[in-house]
Amino acid sequence: RGAYICQSQSLNLFMENPTSEKLSSMHFYGWKSGLKTGMYYLRSKAASSALKGLGMDAAKLKELEKSGKEVMEEINANEAAICSIENGDDCEMCSG
Repeated sequence: RGAYICQSQSLNLFMENPTSEKLSSMHFYGWKSGLKTGMYYLRSKAASSALKGLGMDAAKLKELEKSGKEVMEEINANEAAICSIENGDDCEMCSG
């Protein structure tokens, strides 16, 4: 540990169920013990899955997948019209 260098050592703590009281006690304990940095990051577990409760049904999901495929087909069709050596005669810019 460096006596005059801030953040010369990293300390990671994990609490299963953090509360304001527990965090406050932890900070005061660190302060009384001479820690130079009280907290750099604070993370917690998500309350539930991010995708739970979105209310999206299977029919809507299939509809979105279908529209995504249609968009990709349109993109692929447009790529065929892009100027290249193979279709130089069809290109408006190159046919002069």
